[in-house]
Amino acid sequence: MGKASRRMLDALIAGERDPDVLADMALTRMRPRIPELRQALLGRFDEHHALMISMHLAHIDHLSAGIDRLDAEVDRVVVPFSDQVRRLMTIPGVGKRTAEVVIAEIGADMGQFPTAAHLASWAGLCPGNHESAGKSSSGRARKGNGHLRVALCEAAWAGVRKNDSYFGAQFRRFLVTGRPQRLARDAHPGRQ
Repeated sequence: MGKASRRMLDALIAGERDPDVLADMALTRMRPRIPELRQALLGRFDEHHALMISMHLAHIDHLSAGIDRLDAEVDRVVVPFSDQVRRLMTIPGVGKRTAEVVIAEIGADMGQFPTAAHLASWAGLCPGNHESAGKSSSGRARKGNGHLRVALCEAAWAGVRKNDSYFGAQFRRFLVTGRPQRLARDAHPGRQ
C-alpha cells in the first residue's frame, strides 16, 4: 500500500492498461524492478476487477481514517500521563503504543501492587510452578491481563533485539543455556 502501488491501482481503476505506463509509476526501491513489474502487470483486468479494487481501497481508506481518529483520541486522553509515557519509552523495546497500553491497563499509581512480583503475577507473566516429587510439569504462564501480557512480551522481544542493551546481553547469556527457546514456547503456547 505504498505510494507507487496506490498510484498504479488508481490508474488501473481509471482505465489505464498499458504495462509500460503502469510500471513507470514505480518509485524509489521499485524502480530497478521495472522489467519485472511490466511482466507482472500483463494480463486480464476487466471492469469487474476495477470495481472490486476500488471497493477494497475505499474500505482500506475508511479503516485508516478510523484508526487515525482513534489515535487522535488516545493522544488526547493520554496527555495527563505524558510524563509517565515518556519515562516508559526510555526502556529498550518500549515504544509509544506499548507505553500507552501499559498506562491504560495498569494506571500510573503502582501503589496497588505491593511488589513487582505481584504486578507480574497480575499480568499473567509468572510461570506456573507445578512440581510434585521433584518433577516439574508445565511452566506455562498463568491467566492474567491479556492485553498487558501481549504488550509486555512484544516489548521484551523488541528489547532483546537491541545489541547495546542490558536485555539483549541477558538474552544472549540465556541463549547459551537454551532457556530462550523455553521462554518463547511458554509465551506462545500454540507454537512449537
